[in-house]
Amino acid sequence: MDRSDTPATSFIQDVVQILQLARQKTYTAVNSEMVVACWQLGRRIVQEEQNGDQKAANGEAILKTLSIALTAELGKGFSYANIRNFRQFYLTYPDEAICYTVCSKLSWSHNRLIMRVEIPAARVYYLQEFTNEMWSVRTLERNINAHNYQRLLSSQTKSEASTHNQNSDKILLDDFIEDPYVFEFQNIHEPMNALEQDIGKALIGNLQQFLLELGKGFSFVGRQFRISTETSHFYIDLVFYNYLLKCFFFLI
Repeated sequence: MDRSDTPATSFIQDVVQILQLARQKTYTAVNSEMVVACWQLGRRIVQEEQNGDQKAANGEAILKTLSIALTAELGKGFSYANIRNFRQFYLTYPDEAICYTVCSKLSWSHNRLIMRVEIPAARVYYLQEFTNEMWSVRTLERNINAHNYQRLLSSQTKSEASTHNQNSDKILLDDFIEDPYVFEFQNIHEPMNALEQDIGKALIGNLQQFLLELGKGFSFVGRQFRISTETSHFYIDLVFYNYLLKCFFFLI
């Protein structure tokens, strides 16, 4: 093939980008429809249980019968546990508007994790945080297990917590910096008995997880960063920069 017959690199990149965008849109659309279908299945199950009474005596029998029937008709994916999840999904979010405007933007795996959070306000918090941060399933699970919502409340006064819930667009420092920190990803538990230098080394070895633990907008600048005065030299163990707050963060 002559050189003139070879498609330009930019042309190939454009075609690849078009196809990748189409695939992503297709995945998003399919995911949204599947989440809505799970909610609708849950609603139909609850309706079948004595006109929507979730405490119906024959509820468990309905779930088992439905699981067997759907598995025979459609194949895998309709175990008894999954059918119970569909039912719980609807009971957690009975408002159809929430399903279509919020839950449908998440994957079923994300929704399944959040609906198991017992505190309603915490569920709202994790839904909002996913919308803002686009957490992976693994990150969402870690933040739930680390009780991010409870830690946020504990780091604010009651009035600040109320302001945060009523004015979600207002920027608060506590929205960006976690307090306290949880280092379970490097096997450091409270009370901490590790040496400072060992903690520093461990944090560098788990930098990605540590940045997630710090909060929003953090990037790593350097280690053992020297600051000099006319008479002395000081070394900062770890230096980070927050591009949202536009300030440095020192771990000494």
